[in-house]
Amino acid sequence: MKKIILVLIMLPLLLQAQTESLDAQETLSQNTALVEQFAQLAPMGVNPYLTVFLTSVCSKVGFHNDYVGTNPFFSSWIVLCLFGILFFFTSLVGTVFKTNKATATIGLADTYLSNKAALIINAIVILAPTFISNDPVHNEVVYQAGFLSISFKTLLILGVSLYFLVVVMAFKFFIDILIFLSPIPFIDAVLEIAKIAIAAIFIIISIVSPITSVIIAVVMFLISLFFYKRSIRLINKTKYLIVYPILNIFKSKETKLTDGKNLSILVLTNTKIGKLKKGIIVRLQETDEGIKLVKNRFLLANIIQDIDLSNFHFKQNHLDIIMSNEDGANSLVLNRTYHKYLSELSEKYNIEIRSKKELNLNLKMGFIKKIKTFFNKSDIAELKSVAK
Repeated sequence: MKKIILVLIMLPLLLQAQTESLDAQETLSQNTALVEQFAQLAPMGVNPYLTVFLTSVCSKVGFHNDYVGTNPFFSSWIVLCLFGILFFFTSLVGTVFKTNKATATIGLADTYLSNKAALIINAIVILAPTFISNDPVHNEVVYQAGFLSISFKTLLILGVSLYFLVVVMAFKFFIDILIFLSPIPFIDAVLEIAKIAIAAIFIIISIVSPITSVIIAVVMFLISLFFYKRSIRLINKTKYLIVYPILNIFKSKETKLTDGKNLSILVLTNTKIGKLKKGIIVRLQETDEGIKLVKNRFLLANIIQDIDLSNFHFKQNHLDIIMSNEDGANSLVLNRTYHKYLSELSEKYNIEIRSKKELNLNLKMGFIKKIKTFFNKSDIAELKSVAK
């Protein structure tokens, strides 16, 4: 409820920013431009790559509203070609790979990365008119300001739109996870095709009737916000246990085990530990004051929690490694990334390994074969138990 109130407060501020020093006709024109900007959010929340690619195509053929037609980002041939390639590549990953549950994890990782990319893409779309302008007066203002000049209205639009995408794409990822966990073959690929079709329809609506697109976006946001807290634990666990190990294949040992200097690994809280809730991703960090659990927060101070590992032990499973004390009151989860480093972590933390699973960790396999051996049916069953 607090989040809804925050958005409702910010929207009048946007309108006020538009109406200052403007007569009625200018105000109407400016607010129309505002609606056209927010109209992009509905398709962006479904498929960011298709949104930019198809909108750029529409801009090139002359099928656009004023905002799309005047935004230099959509009029660029480089943008059109780049996002066309990204769209077709991710569509291939999202359909072909998802027809097989063994490789569907790649599609899940791709969806996670696409959600992250959407935030950057949206920011570029909004800020492009500020930094890429044919207006010499505007360019002179930017130059005199030092290196950038962003209006209060633009910052508010950016803040509201990014918050919208964070909430909506989290819910969309939650639905993708539930589909991934379903035993029905090919449903992942069918869903991906359906999302492409829905995004294309939303793009057309955003150009033809921006106000309708904004209404759709508001409905999407309210539904997503309602399920946000209910879905976040499954999202965190899936990201940590399924997505991160795939992405970590491309990272060095030093990146996975240190912060560049001290021992530092990502873990998932399996119980509530002090100020930290159950089911969140935190960093187990070695510091001069001892071992700490650190929860990084955007624009807010990090949450730092002391933890005593003196009576902890390791229990290795196929999917994860459980790191807990004797009575299980404090428990952390390590993902498959740390299987091959378990002995090293045991020595550095001075923690006993109580049980060790025999695993096939053939590092000479190709990428696809390695992914197929990463996760099995029991791993998916473990994630299903969290979804209930």
